[in-house]
Amino acid sequence: LKREEAMGGGNGAKSAKARSKKMALANSAGGASQLKQNQASMSKICSICRQPFHATAKRGALEEHVASKHSKSAFKDCFPNEV
Repeated sequence: LKREEAMGGGNGAKSAKARSKKMALANSAGGASQLKQNQASMSKICSICRQPFHATAKRGALEEHVASKHSKSAFKDCFPNEV
């Protein structure tokens, strides 16, 4: 036997096995993408331009949107549920 054939199971084999195991787990769980969860969390919507914001968006970010996009409108006109 050659030395390479007698040995085996080196770092390359361990890495390949770990990589294939990780891919199988990701495929069985629907992948690692969070795009659907991110879209679902966009619950704050500007009434004027309909731009969505994450549910965790702070009032400061919403006020910045109003100031930059709708300077002639009041905050309550854009986000009536946030007042």
